[in-house]
Amino acid sequence: MVGSFRFAGAFRKSSVRMGASAAAAMLVLGGLASSASAQSVGSGTTVYHPNPILMGLDYTVIVVLVCASLASIALIIDAIIHIKESRIAPVETIEHIRTLINARQFKDLMDFTATDECFVSKALFAGVRRAHLGYSAMREGLDTAAAEQSSNLFRRIEMLNVIGNIGPLIGLLGTVLGMIMAFMALHYTGGNAKVNDLSAGIATALWHTFGGLAVAIPSLIAFGFFRTKIDKMAMRATLLSEELLESLRPQDSKSAATPMGAAAASGGTAVARPVPRRAEAAKES
Repeated sequence: MVGSFRFAGAFRKSSVRMGASAAAAMLVLGGLASSASAQSVGSGTTVYHPNPILMGLDYTVIVVLVCASLASIALIIDAIIHIKESRIAPVETIEHIRTLINARQFKDLMDFTATDECFVSKALFAGVRRAHLGYSAMREGLDTAAAEQSSNLFRRIEMLNVIGNIGPLIGLLGTVLGMIMAFMALHYTGGNAKVNDLSAGIATALWHTFGGLAVAIPSLIAFGFFRTKIDKMAMRATLLSEELLESLRPQDSKSAATPMGAAAASGGTAVARPVPRRAEAAKES
């Protein structure tokens, strides 16, 4: 009970301190905002000087838009380098795996798929390493690994979608900021603002809008393009992995007795001898 009272007292003290700090900050900002933004000259006209706080926010928005555009360019370059057929399902790797399967070199097959970094090798290894649990477990492992690899590819371009969605919002923030600058110029000049005084704020609003759209449009276009490309390649690689696993299908009744099932159960690297398609069809008939 005493501890709860102490906690409540400490919470009230911290709340008071935070409130006092916020009030002090508001007073400072208010003082800066109400600083002389317009000066009278000898001819009786009034010259408007933009508020330094608004100018600082203006530069902040510009820096954020520039950083977002650079990040978008870097992500697009990264996607061009990594999201391609030669990295997801290279022809040389597939042919090498087929050669190992046809030559019944199952130990070399396990070693190769365990170290290779392509989509098909990782998916196939996830299935083969569970051979001692039966073909259904092998298929489940392959599907899980394929889904994980697809998710990794989609995560590589997800930030393009984020940048494409927040780009117009950042531009809208700059647009509102520019309109505030224009109306403050009108206010501080007593309604006698010149075109030069208003044009600065209006130009700021339009430039920020343009910057936000210039960042968002290419990002969303690139995201849609690479998303479709990943979907097609991931589906093709998954089907290819399933085809390769099917050629390694062990006998369901005694999978642990096969070389692949026994080796997987004992932590070895050998794999099972595949059942020929014709013999399996004759057995089922």
